Amino acid sequence: MPHPVDTPHSRATKILHWGAALLVVAAFSLGLLLEDWPRGPQRDTVMMIHYSLGTVVLVTLLVRLIRRLLVPALRQREPGLAGWAALAMHWALYAMMLALPITGAFDRWARGRRLAIFDVVVPPPFPIGGGRIWREAHTYLGWAIAAFVILHVVAALWHHFIRRDAVLARMLPKAVTKDPEVPVRLGPSPA
Repeated sequence: MPHPVDTPHSRATKILHWGAALLVVAAFSLGLLLEDWPRGPQRDTVMMIHYSLGTVVLVTLLVRLIRRLLVPALRQREPGLAGWAALAMHWALYAMMLALPITGAFDRWARGRRLAIFDVVVPPPFPIGGGRIWREAHTYLGWAIAAFVILHVVAALWHHFIRRDAVLARMLPKAVTKDPEVPVRLGPSPA
């Protein structure tokens, strides 16, 4: 059996990974823009897009978690400390991708504000207290996920440039790796 680091990811895994990455970056970017956006209909539209992106992140996460449970190959990891670090990183990112949309929604509901997702108003499922604490949690989680995404990228680059293994290549699109069925070791061979 090939080493997990050498086994290319499936197209579905790559689409879910890069789709989630784009969604998180877009939602985070809109969240930053909203801080200084003047109140009015344009800001309301941008907020609705931000909430909608968060909802799609949540749905994408649920699909990824179900796939991870159903597809044994997705549970393989690199042996040793690097494998445990990667596993911890992935689960931390999953936890934040779950908590961010929830704390964002709770913030709206706890302060008595409407939550519109894809232009559909979503009422709170139950009374939510806490007021602004949900906004603070959402803000801190937003910055935490940004930091973890940066760490994730640094780890992928470390694998590519320092370890010179195929961890990064196995997640890249076919056009970049030439043939996703063949393990790819980018850069010079390890000495």
